[in-house]
Amino acid sequence: MAIEQLPAAEIHARSVEALGLDPAALELTSVEALACSLRRAAGFLCPCSRRRLIDAVVDALEGLVDDISSVRTVAEQVLEALTANGDLLEHAVAGTDADESGTLIYIAPPTFVRRASGSVLLLGVVPDRVSVLPHELEVQIEYVNHARRLAAESVDDLASDLLELGFIELSLDAWLKAPPAESAVQHLSRLRRELDAAPPSGEVPGLTLLDPKAPVRYYPRRWVPPTSQTGRFVAKRKQLYGADLWCYVEMGGGLPKKFIDFPLPGSRWRGCDEAWQLQAAIDAERGNPQRFRLRSGSQGTAIDFFSPVPAWAQRRWDAVGDPMLPSGCLLSYRFSEQEVAEEVDFIRDRLWMAEANRE
Repeated sequence: MAIEQLPAAEIHARSVEALGLDPAALELTSVEALACSLRRAAGFLCPCSRRRLIDAVVDALEGLVDDISSVRTVAEQVLEALTANGDLLEHAVAGTDADESGTLIYIAPPTFVRRASGSVLLLGVVPDRVSVLPHELEVQIEYVNHARRLAAESVDDLASDLLELGFIELSLDAWLKAPPAESAVQHLSRLRRELDAAPPSGEVPGLTLLDPKAPVRYYPRRWVPPTSQTGRFVAKRKQLYGADLWCYVEMGGGLPKKFIDFPLPGSRWRGCDEAWQLQAAIDAERGNPQRFRLRSGSQGTAIDFFSPVPAWAQRRWDAVGDPMLPSGCLLSYRFSEQEVAEEVDFIRDRLWMAEANRE
């Protein structure tokens, strides 16, 4: 019997369809398709090393794509996003299959996070299967980059249906793994106490300061060299090797007196994340909070940011919003009209920002 030979385009289309995606809208090498492929491979292979999971997906594309090296790079980035999102879990182990860092990838169980609108984020992987969802729900999943969403109008009580199907419900805060909720004053007071306990520092080479008096909508211009400043500042200092270190420094007449480095000991966040959150608290306490801007459009509402935000906030928006090319800002996301109110509350309550068009 003759073996049927299919053109590459048809193989791409059939493969995308087998992943539960629309081949008319997505390519086999799209972020959405690679995310589905990685979840599918993880259901068969995990626990396994990151390299083995990447190899399983990328090697299957040999001969189907022109630049397999670029596809591998994107697949590695998508795997990072899936582990950050909670579809996959990474644990340190002692085993022969672990990678150089001594970690293995595990699948998370089918999980969902409920939004105030009633919609849900879908997380986790089903071993050896594409999905446990019935067809009528499966076809309504919205795939955006690495994230999967189901709108509330899919069924009358979406959360109850998912619980009956064996999904685990995770609270939004537990999924986000954000710092505990606190006011800007509480946050600033806690960091001030940390700095109070720091020993005298003497000279700090390569110090630059984030000027709280500079306009909050022009972040790059806020960085200034030490001159005659007195007070406490978010700062960066040079080190002999590697990137600059983030810190919180007390200045007197333009000279550093003491400082603490970020991240603080035992922290799970990056130094820049802690520094950016601290600066947001400083700006809010001064009565000149950092700003966000709302822009309405036919496909939803865009929220623009003029200052960097911590990774835990951006990870939330990667899952519930659509990243947009920034226009006159540092960062921009578009949200559906059902979701935007919850995000505005989050920005005000957790990042202490104020809306720009209400100045």
